[in-house]
Amino acid sequence: MDYRKANRLFLYMILFTIAFTGLYAVWMIRTMASMPILLNNVISELLCLVPALAMVLFYGERISVIVPLKKIRIPSALMIFLYVLLLYPLVIFFNSLSMIFVENTVVEMMDEITALPWWQMFLSIGIVGPFIEEFVFRGVILSSFQRSGRIIGSIIISSLMFGMMHLNINQFAYGAAMGVMFALLVEATGSVLSSFIAHAIFNSVEVIMLYAEKDVLGQAQDYMDSIDIQNVMLVTTAIYFVLAIISTAIAICVLVKIAYMEKRHEFFLGIPKSKKQGYKLVTVALVVAVVIALIYMVGMEIIMKIAG
Repeated sequence: MDYRKANRLFLYMILFTIAFTGLYAVWMIRTMASMPILLNNVISELLCLVPALAMVLFYGERISVIVPLKKIRIPSALMIFLYVLLLYPLVIFFNSLSMIFVENTVVEMMDEITALPWWQMFLSIGIVGPFIEEFVFRGVILSSFQRSGRIIGSIIISSLMFGMMHLNINQFAYGAAMGVMFALLVEATGSVLSSFIAHAIFNSVEVIMLYAEKDVLGQAQDYMDSIDIQNVMLVTTAIYFVLAIISTAIAICVLVKIAYMEKRHEFFLGIPKSKKQGYKLVTVALVVAVVIALIYMVGMEIIMKIAG
């Protein structure tokens, strides 16, 4: 596969996901019922995985080639824990920035999530989701883009795709940022296994925090509803902007250390100087997918504000 096929794959995933959302909405209106969140999560992940697998198999690609899953050193795996910890200020910054304009999607779903046994959501959000998403975005899509030789462009575009695939502005903001950091981790280790570990750690911590602090979060939401949320979010965003700069700089140093441990430091440090080939990476399929996704995300925010 190459970047053209990766762009078409992204378009298919966007179309399938929006089509499913539309059919689900019609079903809800007609039956006055709702789908369990666990089943919804599974279907959402399959809407990414199935098209990706279909394209890989259709074009005769070997999964082991397009999705590098080589072993990484145990010390490197342990360093990934520190790396993820250092990324939290960056994630909180983008989350806070988006919340100036839109609602926090995860908090809105908190009651529905915590109504289920914790281990079900742990497996769904903490393990299965990260594995599928890393397989698709840091595996199939990033690898396809990298065949153009444009490493930085591949990282940026695949990360924007990852954020946009969530199809809501809140998760797009921090999802794209996390996508960049996960992609850099893959470049530092040469293995999608590393980004899966990082993604699984991040999501698992989020699930644990939701269950451990659901009462606190509920009280916090009531408090936030009673104050000037815009001023609070502006201050929070400013604070975490400073923290994000510091922690992300340290995280990059950790990445370099991991690259040395995995004996990929020459490649990793050479990324900023990598030669660019004459590929633009952006195709009609990608533009169409982005336009459709943006229209959907903005449209849903408008509908939610009107309905709210």
